[in-house]
Amino acid sequence: MCKEGNRVEEINAVKESMLFHLEQMQQSGVALFVDGRAALPKEAVSKAVRENSPYMADYVLGASGTIEQVRFDRVTRW
Repeated sequence: MCKEGNRVEEINAVKESMLFHLEQMQQSGVALFVDGRAALPKEAVSKAVRENSPYMADYVLGASGTIEQVRFDRVTRW
């Protein structure tokens, strides 16, 4: 039980951290997408941060080299 509790705490900490960073990115003008649809940071976190998550983040850069989009897409083959 203790290991399972630690794992849950670890996942929750990762979710909080990722949510914070995605919210900052969105406020800076970075667009977020999940499965090709515009998404809020909370939706991206709920899909991407779980055990055995089939989602991968792709960072799309603009011409100036800054991040313009973060796209979370389901990985179906590997």
